[in-house]
Amino acid sequence: MYEFKMPDYKVDMEVNKPDPYPLLSEGMKRVIDYQAEHSKDAFDTNCSWEELREKYIAERKFWNEGGPLPHKVVDTEVEGPIGPVPVRIYYPDEKPGRHVLVFIHGGGFTVGNNDTHDRMMRCLMESGDCVVVGVDYHLAPEAKFPIPLYESAAVVRHFHENAEKYGVSPDKMAIGGDSGGANLALAANLYLRDAFGGNDYVSALLLFYGSFGMFDGDSWRVNGTALDGMTKADMLAYVSYYLEEGMADMENPYFATLNNNLTHGMPAAYLCCGELDPLLGDSKALHRILETHGVHTKLEVMPGVLHAFMHYGRMMDEAVHCLKASGEFYVEVREGE
Repeated sequence: MYEFKMPDYKVDMEVNKPDPYPLLSEGMKRVIDYQAEHSKDAFDTNCSWEELREKYIAERKFWNEGGPLPHKVVDTEVEGPIGPVPVRIYYPDEKPGRHVLVFIHGGGFTVGNNDTHDRMMRCLMESGDCVVVGVDYHLAPEAKFPIPLYESAAVVRHFHENAEKYGVSPDKMAIGGDSGGANLALAANLYLRDAFGGNDYVSALLLFYGSFGMFDGDSWRVNGTALDGMTKADMLAYVSYYLEEGMADMENPYFATLNNNLTHGMPAAYLCCGELDPLLGDSKALHRILETHGVHTKLEVMPGVLHAFMHYGRMMDEAVHCLKASGEFYVEVREGE
């Protein structure tokens, strides 16, 4: 009689994924080829978070060269729950009363700052015809959830309540962000709605390849690669830095924002994501939910594109397109209200 027993095995979440390189757009290939030559292992999470930050900052310097020039840049601080939060204000010109986009940078809650996202914010300043405020929230693991959320919300609220001081409009604001910053942007909107008596002064969300709480699904099974530091092991490393030990907040609706009540207090939303991004399912799910609830929403899925592509406007038409389209979306929303 046959002996039935379980074969030896190991769990490998990556083995069934296709080789992404042949699927990449020409612009995305140029980026990956450049990174392979100049910044290999920049996104490898098999190191300390201090090393990860240093690698990330060094890799982003090249991509932030060039782009639109602001009329004026002001670095200042906003008081937050654990101390001052550095912010950077980009003014496109001297015209008073400009509308404000508060932009929250990505980097898995662990890396990044206003310098690493400088060009992206300057491009949004131009396409959105607005003042852009970059939020340099305290990073994990020193500052765990919900501190970066509280800080992001504090900056939005500060510019709404002190608009005259900065020469901007207090109304029809937008909140935007990429990756972990998109998570914080959506969560800040919901937190302002629930904790401070309303968020009717927020007219738009600009959410670039955000993480909204889906840690499984088709996009996780077939996308995600070491090319851009987006394997599931990478993502779980970032989350483990951000959430308290035991990760009891994995389902918290201000972290896993798809668990929140999205039937009210949701402004118009522009979403974009790469076709080859493991977070694509998050954007698709959010877009569908908002559509169901009658929220004005637009989703753009860019063919042949990996995570974090919005940084690469020096080589990728897809990045240039989405930075332009998202800013124009904000203009259309506020002018149409």
